[in-house]
Amino acid sequence: MITLAVVAILATIAVPGFWNLIQNNRVTTQTNELVSALNLARSEAIKRGIEVRVTPVGGDFADGWCVHLGVACAGNDIIREYTEMRRMAVNGSPATLRFDGRGEKIAPGGTLLIRIQPDDCTAGTAGRARFVEIINTGRVSVTRTDC
Repeated sequence: MITLAVVAILATIAVPGFWNLIQNNRVTTQTNELVSALNLARSEAIKRGIEVRVTPVGGDFADGWCVHLGVACAGNDIIREYTEMRRMAVNGSPATLRFDGRGEKIAPGGTLLIRIQPDDCTAGTAGRARFVEIINTGRVSVTRTDC
């Protein structure tokens, strides 16, 4: 009986911490996948010397995205497609992100911030969200932030 009580107490303490670990790993994985796609688009633009685009599926990166040549993500113009970000919310995503043949971001103008967070992220939760920043030179960086 005492053993069961100890196990119940330990489970009560450990499970919430384990859930936070899972959520943090999920956010990190999804953020890294988006950064990888942005870096792929930039390097392909430089390698090919032409414009390469990153387009969110349905206008929202949470639904997936596509690295491609040309105007639309279709046919032989697709370089790589990415699946949806399950249980994630994405804010600040542009309709299309474009890199020119020098690897510089040409659209949208100015520094772009894309925020990725778990869909159950509550205000004040420390370090569970990420900002992906893309500056005009095409450089991509990630910063941890609170919900």
